[in-house]
Amino acid sequence: MTDLDNRPLRIFWPVSKLAPTGGIGRVVWAATAALAARGHEVHMSGPLREGAVTAPPGVTLHVENRHGVKLAYLPRLVAIQRAIRADIIHFHNALPRGEIVQGMRALRRLIGNPRLVVTPHTSARANYPKRRARQGLRLADHVIAVSQWSADHAVAAGADPARVDVVHNGIDRVADRPAALVAPNIIALGRLKHVKGFDLLIQAFDQIAERQPGWRLRIAGEGSEDAALRELAAKTKASDRIDFVGQIGGQAKRDFLANASIGAVPSRLESFGGVLLELHAEGLPCIASDVGGLPEIGAAGTILVPGEDIAALARALERLIEEPSLRSRLGEDARQSASQQTWANVAERYENLYRHYLSR
Repeated sequence: MTDLDNRPLRIFWPVSKLAPTGGIGRVVWAATAALAARGHEVHMSGPLREGAVTAPPGVTLHVENRHGVKLAYLPRLVAIQRAIRADIIHFHNALPRGEIVQGMRALRRLIGNPRLVVTPHTSARANYPKRRARQGLRLADHVIAVSQWSADHAVAAGADPARVDVVHNGIDRVADRPAALVAPNIIALGRLKHVKGFDLLIQAFDQIAERQPGWRLRIAGEGSEDAALRELAAKTKASDRIDFVGQIGGQAKRDFLANASIGAVPSRLESFGGVLLELHAEGLPCIASDVGGLPEIGAAGTILVPGEDIAALARALERLIEEPSLRSRLGEDARQSASQQTWANVAERYENLYRHYLSR
């Protein structure tokens, strides 16, 4: 056993913004806290866009000034790295920032010879049309993708498959028992954007609503499609049973999840599927599109349907409504699956990969 096998690591995560909101924000806040809880020295840098924030427990924040051209903040990253001498610099962005990876790589020997890792969090632009994103994938020492689907796209864009690994994102908490599954509510949550497919879900619910008069569809979130989705719902036969509850968090969100019997993730594309994992953690049986990284998360506890197939989505909804025993079985399968994906488990996987990278 070498010193590398047991000593705490110095880990530096440059991110898109310093805020525990949005998909990437929630991931980096939870993951860095879990890494710090394992005894590592963890640093995170990024611009402040939403005012002051409280750092994750045990994590040191470094505020960047990113005004002007993208390369303008490279000297700031170099200054942080020269001060902390991190073993691992792990970039988390929607798309890899190739010019920054290239700059850090060129200066590697002056900044402590860190290993450079990137995690792309995109789904809509997973074909990597921008040269800088492809450059980031090629120049990073390693790529950690959030799903095998994302990893395959990174390889297609130029990443060396021998340097690409997969670590699924985690979940904050898992229910200690299956959901009650007694409230006749189908729920969905997330950004109200076209890619999330809420319009498909509304149309599917409309197809079965007359045969299932006791059931409601409840959608939580906010976004650019809010008005269009409300207009679509108003035109359905079940308009009085489709609720838009807006952005929710804290106890309101826990209540929303608890008062449901079916979860739906009708996305047109997802690189991972954090909402599906969140529904699983509550012990909810789910229906999800068979796209992107969703099948990897939905292997247990979920009925998968072809993406953008409204009729198939409607049939799956009606099947779960009419088969309580299936709901119960899938709900427990979902909870058990989510229990393997806590942030503590995710942090352990990160640590093992980091040590492996450093030993190569």
